[in-house]
Amino acid sequence: MFSGTLKEQSDRFGTVGGEMTESPVVYRSITVYQLLIGFLLALNITAGVAIGQAYLPLPFDIWFTLLPFLVVPVLMVIAAYAIGYTAKKKSIEYNAPDWDYKPVQFTVEDVKQLIKDHHRDYLRLESRSNYWLFHIPIIIIVTIYALPFYVSLENPWLLPAAQLMLPVLFALNHVVTSAGAFLATSNDASDDFTLPLIREALWLVREQYRATGVSQARVVMNRAELGGLRVFKDPRVILRVKSFEKRGYIESWSADLKAINRLFFRLHETEANSQVIWWWHSWDRNFRKYTSPDDEGYYVRRPIPSEAKELGVRDVLAVTENAIAIFLLEIIRLEGESEAARSILSELGAG
Repeated sequence: MFSGTLKEQSDRFGTVGGEMTESPVVYRSITVYQLLIGFLLALNITAGVAIGQAYLPLPFDIWFTLLPFLVVPVLMVIAAYAIGYTAKKKSIEYNAPDWDYKPVQFTVEDVKQLIKDHHRDYLRLESRSNYWLFHIPIIIIVTIYALPFYVSLENPWLLPAAQLMLPVLFALNHVVTSAGAFLATSNDASDDFTLPLIREALWLVREQYRATGVSQARVVMNRAELGGLRVFKDPRVILRVKSFEKRGYIESWSADLKAINRLFFRLHETEANSQVIWWWHSWDRNFRKYTSPDDEGYYVRRPIPSEAKELGVRDVLAVTENAIAIFLLEIIRLEGESEAARSILSELGAG
């Protein structure tokens, strides 16, 4: 348990740009903690067998007898959590470098694979909590405590099965608790190596790809590499408009699941015209146009008619399609009529 991968067991040097580069991470041996985990696992199994044989069925003094079914499992959970927590803290030594981040685009499938690979390769470095890893031990302890009541008072014929179940439940409780503590605990490297909240971007890219006029949708993250290690931050979505892929892009961020936090879109500079950019923010909920870096900007109306007075964070498609319409109307204003732009605007119902 907690042994990591071949990537984690490699030496501390990697190559970047063909040059030997010292990795910022040094992996420490956690063999002692693995042995402790194994010893406690055997102890849990032994305790489950002993308690099952000694206290099932329950004798007359029920409340006193029930103590081993509660106190022992709780103490075992505390010990397992302490070992998992300490093992994670002591498993690496990290000297934080000055990461050089660069934006990289991914498809949805790329991101799904990246998440799997990252969890596998950076087991010791990231902090990854899971709802069930913290609640399963509670469920198991309640089951261990309730089992002698059920067997002794309701179905005595299940006594042999209950005596077999107890060591299994003790062992499962130990494994889940120690694994959950190891995965969830953060160490010196976790701030850099824990993946940002990508599921929001994955939902957003799927939703925005449905918008009329979108030809391409990608997840973008800032990625940095050093010594064979990779870190990521700032996930967002980038869209291209059909027939105008090279003229600009639409970029979106999400702070909550099924919501859009802000949206930025740009019409690239040409020989005849300077670049134009727009912003939509959740705190403002209106589109604001900027034509130069020093311009304070001004509001522009939504080109797609709607009964809503303003667009909120849940109106992902509406915000996206209005951005596409504004983008295309600006192209027409600057460069004259375009059949491709008019076709998309007609589908959007933009005037």
